[in-house]
Amino acid sequence: MPKKLVSSDNSTRLIGFLGTLNYSYNDVYLLDASVRMDGSSEFGADKRFAPFWSAGTGVNIHNYGFMKGQTVIDQLKIRVSYGQTGKVNFPPYVARTTYKMFTDGWYKTGFGGTLYALGNTNLTWETTNTWDAGVELSLWKRLLYIKASYYQKKTVDLVNSVTIPSSTGFTTYMDNIGEVENKGYELEFRSEVVRRKDLFVAVFANLAHNENRILKISESLKAYNDRVKDHFANSNRFDGSNTQPFTQYVEGGSQTSIWGVPSLGIDPATGEEIFIRPDGSITNTWNTNDQVVLGDTEPKIQGTFGLNATYKNLSLYMTFMYEAGGQIYNSTLRDKVEDVNVYTSNVDKRVFSERWQEPGDKARYRKLTSGVGGSIMRTRPTSRFVEDNNVLTLNSISLGYDFDAGQKWMKTIGLSMLRFEIGANDVCRWSSVKVERGLNYPYARSFNFSLKAAF
Repeated sequence: MPKKLVSSDNSTRLIGFLGTLNYSYNDVYLLDASVRMDGSSEFGADKRFAPFWSAGTGVNIHNYGFMKGQTVIDQLKIRVSYGQTGKVNFPPYVARTTYKMFTDGWYKTGFGGTLYALGNTNLTWETTNTWDAGVELSLWKRLLYIKASYYQKKTVDLVNSVTIPSSTGFTTYMDNIGEVENKGYELEFRSEVVRRKDLFVAVFANLAHNENRILKISESLKAYNDRVKDHFANSNRFDGSNTQPFTQYVEGGSQTSIWGVPSLGIDPATGEEIFIRPDGSITNTWNTNDQVVLGDTEPKIQGTFGLNATYKNLSLYMTFMYEAGGQIYNSTLRDKVEDVNVYTSNVDKRVFSERWQEPGDKARYRKLTSGVGGSIMRTRPTSRFVEDNNVLTLNSISLGYDFDAGQKWMKTIGLSMLRFEIGANDVCRWSSVKVERGLNYPYARSFNFSLKAAF
């Protein structure tokens, strides 16, 4: 039988009322404020409307009278602001319990229907309160530009997907799960190092640091934490679903924490892993209740830097990306070396050269243990596979050439502009952790060129 066409459609409604105020006195004192009321059909019936507001002020110190006539400071601005924003970041109808109707059959009472998704009528706006302060400084006719800012964001009624027992017939539903704080600073730097007639060189860089902290968790998140522990407690050592760290949410912790059990390494006498319990004692048994925070995937610092240069008609542009201070759980090393099935796969040489094989071996990887049917015992989340993640990437590079418009051959064919450019993306990557992105999506290095002309 030919397959029936299947389609879906959804609609949402968003309405807002906005009022703004902007004031400037001699371009020295600045003030802006806004008030708005937003409503969305994606929330519960009694939660659809919410008010938001913001206010900010700034001072252009360089426009004071006593600053006139000096040639050092081009711009010196101080600013501070506070405001609220609302967020709608989930699919339509999650606040409503929905049903799926079957119109291809007829029952005695009419068409049939089944429960399709669980709604949450108490779902309300996710609100972020942001306090921000900063300074901008430009010196010597923009030879040097510096921008610095500090922010503190508190998000209340955080909206997220919550996992529920599969026995309900569903896997997740949306809920307001708690409060989160993000605070940090951002720095931006630019300098026009060389400014000559035929040569121009500018360098730029930025740096960002963010700290994430959970202030409050809901009862649904507490229940989620219990389900995570039950998942590990009720699964066996040969189950592949219990190898990856699961996020757990605790007040005072981070949303990006890596959870697992601390390890002292492999016991040379037995080839088993030695775990550290919260009371300081050691054991060879992995226990879900012994899990603690082993690291954080959020880098301490991250940003970009680069170069923009021109020499006569030739131009060069380069950008680098970096991050440092975070950690990563190296699941590639676990899957390809420690937990690999030596009976069915071609394996890395470290599977045997760095694995415990006999008493007295000081090895990085535990002994090979197989079960029924050739299954391999799996390694549960452990500090052995938490590694510092420092990355530097040559993100893009481009080289261009602009032909002189006054050349005779360009005039002959009627060209007023001609530029040739060649470039590359994801050129190089250096990392403290060797990982694989996968066979389907490897790190891709791409090249491009362009020819722009105007007549």
